[in-house]
Amino acid sequence: MPLKINYIFGYQTLIRLVYLSFAFDSLLKINVGIRIHIGILLIFLLNTYYFLFRGKSAVIRLKTANIWLLIFGIYIFFSGAIKVGFTSLFILVYFFLAMNVFFFVKKNFHLINETVFKQFQIILIITGLIQFFVFLFFDHQINFLDTDHYSKVSSVAIRLRGFFIEPNWYAIAISFNTFLLIGKNLSAFIKKHLTLFIVTILVMLLNGTFGTLIILLAVYGYKYLKKNFVIAFFLLIIGALTINYILEGRASIKKGKSGIELFNYGSRVRPFQKVVDYLNEQGNWKWMFGEGLGSWGTLGIENKLSVLRFEADPKFRDSSELHVFLFELGLVGTLVFFLDFLTIWFKGNREDFHLRGALLLFVAAFLLYPIFKFWMYMPYYFYVRESIIKSKPERI
Repeated sequence: MPLKINYIFGYQTLIRLVYLSFAFDSLLKINVGIRIHIGILLIFLLNTYYFLFRGKSAVIRLKTANIWLLIFGIYIFFSGAIKVGFTSLFILVYFFLAMNVFFFVKKNFHLINETVFKQFQIILIITGLIQFFVFLFFDHQINFLDTDHYSKVSSVAIRLRGFFIEPNWYAIAISFNTFLLIGKNLSAFIKKHLTLFIVTILVMLLNGTFGTLIILLAVYGYKYLKKNFVIAFFLLIIGALTINYILEGRASIKKGKSGIELFNYGSRVRPFQKVVDYLNEQGNWKWMFGEGLGSWGTLGIENKLSVLRFEADPKFRDSSELHVFLFELGLVGTLVFFLDFLTIWFKGNREDFHLRGALLLFVAAFLLYPIFKFWMYMPYYFYVRESIIKSKPERI
C-alpha cells in the first residue's frame, strides 16, 4: 500500500513548504552528484510517487491551453537528438525539471493561496535585507555557491539579491510574487498591507533591476491612470525615483559609460546581431530550424557569437534567451514557444490584468535573461498560467 503522505505529515503543509523553498534559492541547493535545489528534488520525488502509485489518477489530461507547450517539448527533443546528439541532454534536463514543476503546480494548484504568497514575500524581504546589510556594514557577501563573480566590486555585487546567486533572479521572483500577492486591487492591498507594500518597494529599489520594475509600474500605473489619478501619480513618482536611483548607481560603478551601456544592452544587442548575420550566411533552412537544441554552448561560441564566453560549454546559454532560441531552434521553434504564450494570454480575462502583466514579465525575462535554465525555479509563473486557465476569482 502506498505511503499516505497526507496523514503522516500534512499534505497541504508539505506542498506549501516545497513552494516556499524557492524563496531561499541557493541556500537550499545541495550536491547529489549534480547541484540541485531541494524544492525541485522534492517535486521530482512527489511526481514520481503520483505516477508510480496512483496510476491514471496522477495524470492530468493536457488541456487545449497547454497543447503548444507539449508540441514545444517534442520539437526541442527532436531538435536536440537529431542535430546535436548527446550534449543536448544538458539542456533537455532543464526543460524536464521545469515540466516537473509545471505538473506539481497544476496538480496542487488549489493548495497554494494568498497566505503562501504573503509568506513567500516576507521570506524574500527578510533574506534580501539580511544579505544586503551584511554586505553594506561588514563588506561580506553571503555566498552559498562559491561564485566569486558576485563578491567583486561591480554593479551586480552591490545590489540586493537575498540568497539568490543573481540579483536579476531575485527581481524576477519578487516581481512575479508581487503580482500574485497584490492581485488586481492595488488600493485595497495598500490599505490592508501598507508596511509590506512599503518594504517591498524598498527592497526592489535596493535590488535595482530595471526591467521587472518597469513592467510592474506600467501594469498597475496604466490600470489606475484614469481610475485613480492619485495612485497613478504615486506610481509615476516611484518609477521616476527608481530610474534615477538605478542610473546614478550604475553610472558611479561603470565610470565613463552612460545611456544604453548602463542597461547592458550591448551584451544582448551585439550577440543578437551576430546571430542574425550568421543565420543569413547559413541560409533559409537554418533560419527556419536552427542549429539544434544545445548547440549554442559549442557551435555558437566556436563561431564567436557570444560576447560573454569564448570557451565551449554545452550547458552555457548566454545573456538573453531570444538570440539563443533563434540560433538553436530557428523561427519555427521560437514561434511554437510564443504560440504557447499567446494561447494562455488570449484565454485570460481582461479583468485579471495582473495575470496578463505577469505574462508580460515572463516575456521581458525571456528577452533580457537566460530564462530557460531558470524556468524550473519559477513555480509562480506556472501558478500564473494555471490561474488564467482556471480563471480563478480575485482573492483580495
